[in-house]
Amino acid sequence: MDKQGFHTIKAIAFTSQNLMPNSDMLSLYEAVTEISQQMLQAARQKDWDGYGKLEILCQGYIHQIPVHGEQAPLTPEALERKIACLKTILSNDKEIMDLMQPWMLRLSDIMSGQSFKK
Repeated sequence: MDKQGFHTIKAIAFTSQNLMPNSDMLSLYEAVTEISQQMLQAARQKDWDGYGKLEILCQGYIHQIPVHGEQAPLTPEALERKIACLKTILSNDKEIMDLMQPWMLRLSDIMSGQSFKK
């Protein structure tokens, strides 16, 4: 995911009546979690075209997640669900990066011309 997707700044002043409801916000986190699971499956299968499509879809959901202060306070149960989603997303992301590492090293070698020196 590109960092721009995570660092979107919204310049809208929210009031208490237009805060995103927790259920909507949690649905977004759960959707991102599900897509990250699908991205991991695609990476395991080396389906990089499918992975790229899922990454774009995931970014669309991430852009909808409110930044801090634009959501109603979370109940303890909602906070638990959010944390569980984030842990799963981070775990999936780590495994995806581990799967991509050999390919990224190979690409780096190709770009630096080392593959031609061997």
